[in-house]
Amino acid sequence: MKNYKKAILATMILATMPLLAATSDAPINVTTFEDEDGENLNACSLREALKAAELRKPYGGCESTDILSTTQKVIQLQAGEYILKKELTPNVNVLIWGASPVDWQEKKVLINDIVNQYPAETPLKTTIKAENSRIFNTTFGAKGLTLNNLILTGGRTSDKGGAIYAGADVVLQNTQILDSKADQEGGAIFLAGPTASLTLTDSLIQKNIAPKGSVLSMSCFNDIVYSKRKVNLTGSSFIKNGATDSDSMFELCGEPEVILTNNTIAQNTVKTSTGNLIKFTGDATTENTSNNKSSILSNGSSLTLTSNTIVENQGYTTLLYDKLGSKSLNSNIIAYNGGSDSYGCRYLLGDVSEQESVRFTVQYNALSLKKDDTADRTANQCDLPKEALKDNKTNINISDIDIRTLLSPLQPASKYTSFFPLYYPKNNGTETDLVDIDGTGCSSTDQRGLARNTNQTLYFNPEAANRCDIGSVELMKLTAGDISDLANSSISELIKSYQSQYDFFKDLVEKPNDEIFLTYYKSRLEQYENLLKYTKENLKYRAIFVDLNNYKLPLPREVELTEGDDKGSYKLDFFNPDSYEIKVERLGVGQLNGKVLNIQQPPDPNLMCDWNEKLQQIVIYRKDDVITQAGDKAFCKYTITTKPGIQPEQTSSGLIQAAFVNIAPVAKDTSVTLKYRQHEKATLNLLSFANDDGDTGEGGKGPENNPNKPAFWKNEEGVELPIRLTNVPTRDLTITADRQGACPETDDKEICYGGNIYVQEVNTFNPFNFSFNYQVYDADGTASNAATVSVISTATTTDDTRPAGSGGGSTGIFSILGLLSLLVYRRFRK
Repeated sequence: MKNYKKAILATMILATMPLLAATSDAPINVTTFEDEDGENLNACSLREALKAAELRKPYGGCESTDILSTTQKVIQLQAGEYILKKELTPNVNVLIWGASPVDWQEKKVLINDIVNQYPAETPLKTTIKAENSRIFNTTFGAKGLTLNNLILTGGRTSDKGGAIYAGADVVLQNTQILDSKADQEGGAIFLAGPTASLTLTDSLIQKNIAPKGSVLSMSCFNDIVYSKRKVNLTGSSFIKNGATDSDSMFELCGEPEVILTNNTIAQNTVKTSTGNLIKFTGDATTENTSNNKSSILSNGSSLTLTSNTIVENQGYTTLLYDKLGSKSLNSNIIAYNGGSDSYGCRYLLGDVSEQESVRFTVQYNALSLKKDDTADRTANQCDLPKEALKDNKTNINISDIDIRTLLSPLQPASKYTSFFPLYYPKNNGTETDLVDIDGTGCSSTDQRGLARNTNQTLYFNPEAANRCDIGSVELMKLTAGDISDLANSSISELIKSYQSQYDFFKDLVEKPNDEIFLTYYKSRLEQYENLLKYTKENLKYRAIFVDLNNYKLPLPREVELTEGDDKGSYKLDFFNPDSYEIKVERLGVGQLNGKVLNIQQPPDPNLMCDWNEKLQQIVIYRKDDVITQAGDKAFCKYTITTKPGIQPEQTSSGLIQAAFVNIAPVAKDTSVTLKYRQHEKATLNLLSFANDDGDTGEGGKGPENNPNKPAFWKNEEGVELPIRLTNVPTRDLTITADRQGACPETDDKEICYGGNIYVQEVNTFNPFNFSFNYQVYDADGTASNAATVSVISTATTTDDTRPAGSGGGSTGIFSILGLLSLLVYRRFRK
């Protein structure tokens, strides 16, 4: 019985150990490119990693530390090619990472910023290649599959889903599906599960083939119920998919919610006589009733296309639709597809012009349209119901315009295209250009991930403000941009933050955690070294330091490359002192009412607006200490201009609105120690624990018109009384000061103190600690935070006469285990 009781206790303790280990989310690292399945314990293959993730324990040569059944398992692959002997069948929710496609020795060339930053993007480095099978089949376990930074190639099946046959949600980020084939449907992907959804972002889908849905197809019903799913395709390129015997590229049915945003869909092929690039119809009937079960498409479906470039595809119809489901087109170019008898948009049952309740919204698109009701059908015509166009004059008819007038040739993937094949719009300065359309509803970023910045204002040249470009790519142009609602903040905190970052990167340069990041660490160290040095050298009273980089300004302009392998692409030309000049002007103090700027006359001479070349920042300050009154703003204008000789010459100006406020002083906690039974009087100089450096920076001076302005408040007689005490335990402590009097006006009924503060215990035999609070007022009468003064009696420290071990303790995990074990032991004993 005694041994049994010990075993119970040991079992309880051991049973708690997995609970402590189960929180590990370390990835399973794949160490071999071979397609092994348990035969080699010295290496971990991708197939074995999936099995280890499913079993939640080691398998083959793979370790698995995540033993929870509810978590998404993570698998990390190396750079290289993994060749599969047969399809992978994950039975667990899994995320598979390829090697990170970046180069930390180079800077990224595409970024919305004043300067480009590390690391540079590179082509993908990790490939999973099928010898003669699908690549992934998740229909057995119906678990989610997420892939990042991977190339899937060579998938083959006589059934559905050449690369991925999905029984649950699929998420693809920065992934490529290349050269896959299905003999039935879904050359790249087939969504088989009743709710299996697809999220595809920043990816390339190329050269995939199937008779139906060469890129994507799906099951329409789950028993007799429509399959409901979401399909989000964003920032991706779909290139050269399909064949002359393919019925469709996107085969949409069931009850899907389909959203395509910022994609390039080009040079794909479907049947020239009957094929449809995007098929969104019910086939059997177009009755849009909620219980229409004779159709393969539910009326609850939706199709939304925003900012896509869909050109140079071969087939009969680009978009086939009927009355079922809602359809929305915004800021797309759908043209130049197929021959003279092809359709850009086609209604399934013939003439759509007089049809009603088609539920089709069409705004700010570039389409091939009939010029009037009597005109002959144009090549690649988009047939739309009159109800969709009657109040809408925003679409551009490009039926008579050559594609090369509007778009560049398809650009190959490069660092300038974020490694996507895509088209650039051309700016010819004509009304039919696809750039700067006076419309709303385009995507917030373009396919390359660059912000379109269509909501920025330009007070001085509003006509030059960036507006939506139609299609997947936004052509960037030099734009200063207005900056509003600036105010000075604590200069000392700003410098402290620079110092913290400097120390952080200095330590990483001296002791890098990985040599691969050393170039980046050195770059950031130099950045913060300069910020520290030149901010300290340019301290101004209540200065506002405007780093345009923080506002992603100015927007870089795109310059067409005319030589080399990247000819025809565009390079972002970021702001730099060698190519651009910045001029900053003082406008004055006043108000901006709509488009009218009212500056008080004459302009305030104490307002200063400067460009600091060394700091590379705009510095706004005042020569006096006047704060900005409610409703007013201080206004400056900054202008960015290309330097002489740099083509094309460009200039852009922005308006800056700022306000000056008083930064409150800072008080810090402190303490004083009183000797037990000695009736001591401690002396405190509380101002040594406080400062008003927020306005000046440490060591900084007052405004230029009053450089010796005191840091702390003085009354009308010039007596310094900036200290206010609160929460004083008067029954236990006696507190006096060198001088006292009324506090500043806002608190003039309170007593404030100056000079030294003296603290003494009322009771000599007091064995306890006490505390009180204090604040300080700056020269303008603004109070600091409330800091704490701790009064410590040595009766609780060096003169503590209590027996050792008589105090309290803490309860830890082993104490709890011991108590639980004792409880169980007693129960068994009974």
